[in-house]
Amino acid sequence: MVGSLLLEVYFPLIGVVLSNALYLAPAPAVAQAVRTGKLGSLNVLPLVLMVVSTTAWISYALSVPNPYITASNLPGAVAAVAYLVFTLPLMPREAAAERRTVQLIAVAGTAALLVLWSYLVLGGLAAEERSKALGFYGSLICVILFASPLSTMREVIAAKSSATIYAPLTLAQVANCATWTGYGFAIGDLWVWGPNLTGLLLGLMQLALKLVFPVRGGAAVERGRLVAKGSDLDDEA
Repeated sequence: MVGSLLLEVYFPLIGVVLSNALYLAPAPAVAQAVRTGKLGSLNVLPLVLMVVSTTAWISYALSVPNPYITASNLPGAVAAVAYLVFTLPLMPREAAAERRTVQLIAVAGTAALLVLWSYLVLGGLAAEERSKALGFYGSLICVILFASPLSTMREVIAAKSSATIYAPLTLAQVANCATWTGYGFAIGDLWVWGPNLTGLLLGLMQLALKLVFPVRGGAAVERGRLVAKGSDLDDEA
């Protein structure tokens, strides 16, 4: 009884706090980028995926319905949109290809969710089938979000610096995913424990990279330098 209460009530309450901590973790780095007018080592890819992921999970939470999942993603969706709006203009001209990727993800993610909802509602699917489809979509995007900091793995290894993996976001991801994994198992919801268990493992991989390739001298390595090094490696290949 006590164990069930802990997993089904207190764990999701803690999860709400940790989820919002996860989504608010990039705020200081974004604020610094806005003040300086430069992204530095800030990786924008996780920010745009955060927009897609939070809106997908809100859709699932409203379909189930689940107030804990709703409260865990609603503030994050607003914060993620703000991050994207403020950081997108700061992407340098040299990163035109990366900027187009971010823009494409934002457009494609919005279109995919709207098309999915249109199909589920107009197709007359039952509530259980609708929730299953939304849960699958949300889980897929969630796993991509959790893996997105690893998009710079090649740069991290090449430069022997994990500056592009934002430590507060990674730590928040590990704590958040561990909590939601426990809650997901408690309520028997594959769409909750599945992506969060995967996210936990991916977060631990990021922490391993932070330990193996620490940021030297306490200063972040500029992202432009990392990209340049990656380009040099491509030319040499």
